[in-house]
Amino acid sequence: MPRQKKNRGAALPTAFRENRRIIGVLVACVLLGSTMTYVLYNYTQNLLKARLQDRMLAIVMTAALQFDGDELLEFRSEADMGSDGYRRVVENLRSIRDTNENIKYAYIMRRTDDPSTLEFIADAMSLAPEDEMDEDGDGILSDEEIAPILGDTYPIDEYPVLRDEAFYHPSVDNELLPDQWGLMMASYAPIYDRNGNVAAVIGTDVVVDDFQRQTQATLLPFMLFIFALILLLTLLTLVIFRYQSERVEMMRELDRQKDELLSIVSHQLATPISAIKWYLEMLLDGDAGKLNKEQREELETMQRTSADLADLVSMILDVSRIQLGRMKVDRDKLDLKTFFEEITKGIEQAAKAKGVTFTVHMPATLPVAMLDRRLMRMTLENLLSNAVKYTPPKGKVHLDVQRKNGTLTYRVTDTGCGIPKKEQDQMFTKLFRASNVRDKIEGNGLGLYVAKGAVEAQDGTLTFESRSGGGATFTVTLPLRQTTESRKKDN
Repeated sequence: MPRQKKNRGAALPTAFRENRRIIGVLVACVLLGSTMTYVLYNYTQNLLKARLQDRMLAIVMTAALQFDGDELLEFRSEADMGSDGYRRVVENLRSIRDTNENIKYAYIMRRTDDPSTLEFIADAMSLAPEDEMDEDGDGILSDEEIAPILGDTYPIDEYPVLRDEAFYHPSVDNELLPDQWGLMMASYAPIYDRNGNVAAVIGTDVVVDDFQRQTQATLLPFMLFIFALILLLTLLTLVIFRYQSERVEMMRELDRQKDELLSIVSHQLATPISAIKWYLEMLLDGDAGKLNKEQREELETMQRTSADLADLVSMILDVSRIQLGRMKVDRDKLDLKTFFEEITKGIEQAAKAKGVTFTVHMPATLPVAMLDRRLMRMTLENLLSNAVKYTPPKGKVHLDVQRKNGTLTYRVTDTGCGIPKKEQDQMFTKLFRASNVRDKIEGNGLGLYVAKGAVEAQDGTLTFESRSGGGATFTVTLPLRQTTESRKKDN
């Protein structure tokens, strides 16, 4: 029996392939769940932050209405801090801060000649005694605890919202900034004078640790939801895989049974067809009496039809054998020179009748090799007859035969319609016919499938090159097992 080529994918244990698919599904579900968690968490965080920003804007805009811009313009030096008007401003800032425990700082600033620096007008703690400013109670005022006073400058390059937006419209920071008191977010609103000009800007710094905790708290239900979703998706996927695997196995079994049935039917048909051919030959030989011209013509037509039917049954049988891995190889002495001459002689007549130029290039001598004549004939006749069939009149078909280093190589080249590039990967599949000839030239789509199986059963290869409208070249390569007599002649 010949060695059958093995499908490496089919050799993998079924359990391993199933586990690999399951792992792939689980990984995909985890990635999907992680992505959904990230998207939902960020959406919730942005939604909560937007609501927080809206509340802060409302607070600072309301606070800005409590101050007189013209009065703020009068505070120019440290001496103005003793005025009743300044005390009233500071008390208003303290009141704003005290009404919301999350407001850490409340302050008013104005522009200077330097666009990257602002000047403090007042802070909620500007007039506070030292013991009140000593928040940690250590008796020492640190730089962070000392409240700014009128005229102190403050660099704002690190606060783009304060620098670029606050003096034009109510604004709020886009990001949370870490501070010694926790995460902070600042909001600002301009304060106008009687002429509608911006005299100063009020700012409030709010501790938003609660916002951070609320945002993180939303992650837990999201995680539980995603976990449940992953579990559900995994279970559904496993059920689908199981169902699909069972269907695949069922289809494979049906396909195997179909091939078995075709094989049995082909075997059963072969016997009566052979009998019909034998009786027709007897009639044509005159065993049943002399035939007139009309009878002979009818019998010859029947003989050709029965021969075609026998070839079709033989091809179907070969298809079944290839599918089942039972292609039978009967190696025997085959004179390659005589073999090629016999096949090409029949093809020359078909090519001439169609108006196709058929040429052959072959060495002067070829060895006698151990090959299967039936399989060799099946392959070569199929390739040459296809080349003639798919080449238009005035086209060319060429057979090139070479023998080198114990290998027989022959190429069949035509100038026919070719095979579209997008369909070339299906070329040797069962029942395939190219779209550019499907409705124009008759065929059954089995010839090349059987030809490839016949070559591979003898440990050879069949390949092709083609482009649509540019013809095709089919190349067969076969290892030669020469007979003892043939090897002696070569030596």
